[in-house]
Amino acid sequence: MDDEWTVDANEAITLSLVRPGPAKEIVNVESFKPKFTYPIFGEEEQIFGHKGLKVNIRFDARDLRPNISVTSQRKFTSVGDVEALDVRETMKEYLPGVAFQSKKEFELSVNNLSDTWKPPGSLVKKIDKNGETYEIWHGTLAMPAVHQMMKRIQVAVLFYIEGGSYITELDGPDESETSLARWSVFWVYKVATVMDKAQYTFQGYATTYNFWMYQPPTPPTSPSAGKENGSWELSKGDSDSEMIHRMRISQFLILPPFQGKGVGSMLYSTMFDIAMNSSKTIEVTVEDPNEDFDLLRDLCDIKYLRKNVPEFAELKVNTNVPLPGKGGLLHNNTQISLSDGNRSDEGIVDMEKLESLRVKNKIAPRQFSRLVEMQLMAKLPDSVRPRADPEAKKPAASKTDKHEYALWRLLLKQRLYRRNVSILGEFEVTERIIKLNETLDNVEWEYARILDRVEPKPVTPTKIVVVSGKRKSNGEADAESRSNKKVRVSDE
Repeated sequence: MDDEWTVDANEAITLSLVRPGPAKEIVNVESFKPKFTYPIFGEEEQIFGHKGLKVNIRFDARDLRPNISVTSQRKFTSVGDVEALDVRETMKEYLPGVAFQSKKEFELSVNNLSDTWKPPGSLVKKIDKNGETYEIWHGTLAMPAVHQMMKRIQVAVLFYIEGGSYITELDGPDESETSLARWSVFWVYKVATVMDKAQYTFQGYATTYNFWMYQPPTPPTSPSAGKENGSWELSKGDSDSEMIHRMRISQFLILPPFQGKGVGSMLYSTMFDIAMNSSKTIEVTVEDPNEDFDLLRDLCDIKYLRKNVPEFAELKVNTNVPLPGKGGLLHNNTQISLSDGNRSDEGIVDMEKLESLRVKNKIAPRQFSRLVEMQLMAKLPDSVRPRADPEAKKPAASKTDKHEYALWRLLLKQRLYRRNVSILGEFEVTERIIKLNETLDNVEWEYARILDRVEPKPVTPTKIVVVSGKRKSNGEADAESRSNKKVRVSDE
């Protein structure tokens, strides 16, 4: 009986963006299915007690006003304590009250929204891409209109961000409006001109939170001055706009119909540019990123550094450093102590210089280390550079090439070991070495895959054949490799 009256929540629910049509009828812009429903309907993602269940959640494509409708062909007749799940009642915990207005009230509100409506907050960037125009707007949760829109769309966090949670409510009685002011929201819209009026279509959004970041005085104050001034405490007189902070990206979501079009890259790059141009933002971090978002971040960050930081673009492994034999040691500054007791005068890379670049470009330590490793790998000779395609042909490797690759691999292995030392310590020495090398091989492949996305493939010359006075091509120039992916956040 359970199977007969149980439906898949992911299949039963449909999300839609809508707008008013020419005759004031409501027209569908896009429809799409949720990726997850377990935060609402449990680990099995199933709804009991209905046949032919349809749950439609429509959003105005502009101000995100929601409306839910629930229909089914048949409903289970209660037997004792066993009864059909009340879907509307369940959803009241996750949608604002306005979502439960009647269909007529919703459609009236959609039609009555002003033609001059614009997203809340301030316009921070306008982008023309492939003949389409996008706008990115910024506001904080302390702004009523921004706060309202977040309440309307935040159910998408549960549907598309694994482990995602709501941010619109204050955390406790001791919190104040200043906490909401530290939450920033970045909206991204596609904008078309229809009958000389701007027509906005929501694409996605991201949220960030500003954490106060302690900065030691320069020069340092005396111990007594530190106690008097409370230098480890955030001054109550500091406003959020003046607060030295670390900007943490918390949520990042591009709706499924708009993924794969570079919208996510536009949004991330805009947020990063804002951080770079702010004297109060010291570092940009990400809260618990998944693999897809790591890929988006890697692609955007390495493109930015290559384009804007010549010192990064010119990075290479210092091949003057000798490889350590048995008993040798690679230090944190990447200098090597050899088994004979001698120590190299130089490091594999200049850590002091790299740290200066990292701080200047406001990238978190682990992320910057990954980007440095990628860039160094990209500069390895073709004979030893790891490739995503294991069957890729390579020239013969010289002794010098092998030496450079071994140094790069040693640098990567050192970071991976430091990062996983507690886990690796649980294994015997032999198994520890095997596990570490397996991880290193996986990271090599990951870096190769990312670099394939960043670097254009060689263009195959097009052969032109003249036939009956017409030119005919038997080959197409391959521009740049692309692969489909979804981000947490979703999209590249």
